[in-house]
Amino acid sequence: MSRIHKLLPLMTVLLIGSVILGAPSQARAAFQIRVTEFASDGTTVLDSKTQSFSDPPGSTVTGMFTGGNALTDFTVSVVTNISDTGFDFSAHTTTIALTYNNASLQGPNSRQLLVEVLGDSYVNPTAPALSTISSNASPSTSGLQAASVTMTSGVISGNVTLDATPGTVLGGQLGMTTGTGTMGTASSVLLPNPAVGATFSIPNPFTFYQTYLFADLTAGTGALGRSGSLSAGTEVTTPVPAGIALAFAGLPVLGIYGWVRRRKAVHTV
Repeated sequence: MSRIHKLLPLMTVLLIGSVILGAPSQARAAFQIRVTEFASDGTTVLDSKTQSFSDPPGSTVTGMFTGGNALTDFTVSVVTNISDTGFDFSAHTTTIALTYNNASLQGPNSRQLLVEVLGDSYVNPTAPALSTISSNASPSTSGLQAASVTMTSGVISGNVTLDATPGTVLGGQLGMTTGTGTMGTASSVLLPNPAVGATFSIPNPFTFYQTYLFADLTAGTGALGRSGSLSAGTEVTTPVPAGIALAFAGLPVLGIYGWVRRRKAVHTV
């Protein structure tokens, strides 16, 4: 019996070790940012670059496509994605700063730029809660103009990566939103503002996915290196049911009613 007692600590360590080693490893969280340049018709991919990050939801990642990592006709100096996640929401806040470097091809003949931002391993809101996506964006410029700017946001069931073929937008998106507009003034916004998607049952885990397409670019006659930027936000949340919201709205009234009754009772006594 005494020998068994002496072996108990060792047996406990071995048992804990076997549980840890036998437990399935958690999926590796990852962010991906890809920039892709198209011909003016939007069908021919001319160049593409991808940067990947091993960071969990709630992280901030920054992609820089400059110097030897720049595209043929675009310098994307920064794509910063700030991720946030909590009890009943997850959000992406993205900033994109780009420069168009082809002065000979402008307007309808200009090159096009697609920016994709993807993050996986999200579990907030918790499945299978009914959820919605809300997104908005504001493009500004210090010279570059774009007659067409399109932003989409959606979530995809499971942990997925960017399509292996550059320029191919991921399918299977839930609750997807689309906002469109222009770039040219500091006060411009993509419409609708905000863009709100259809209600859907959130899966766990899910992948958060945004695309930004810039087309019909004008940098000015003979100008090179005109820059512009876009700030955008997307949030997936669990809406508060109307009944609960109404109940909370009525709480102050019930409180006042209770106070009046207590006052009357005091005076009656």
